[in-house]
Amino acid sequence: MIDVNAQMHVYEYLGKENDPLYNNITQLKVNQSIQIPETKMQITKTRFGMYEIVSAEQHECYSSAQSLYEQINALLNPISFERL
Repeated sequence: MIDVNAQMHVYEYLGKENDPLYNNITQLKVNQSIQIPETKMQITKTRFGMYEIVSAEQHECYSSAQSLYEQINALLNPISFERL
């Protein structure tokens, strides 16, 4: 049986540089948007170089692709990973 709490995200092993989501975020150009179907969120890179997440429930800005990526991962993977 697999302990769900001990399970890790696959890109923790492969590195975020191999994650299609991370690559899509880092390749966004100013005023370009992408959709994340699983969450119904739209991500946009603003003319000020900020990253926006917009959905029916939220509208937040992030100063870097890394901080945006971490937030989206937290939303997509709500299980907290605890090490035994």
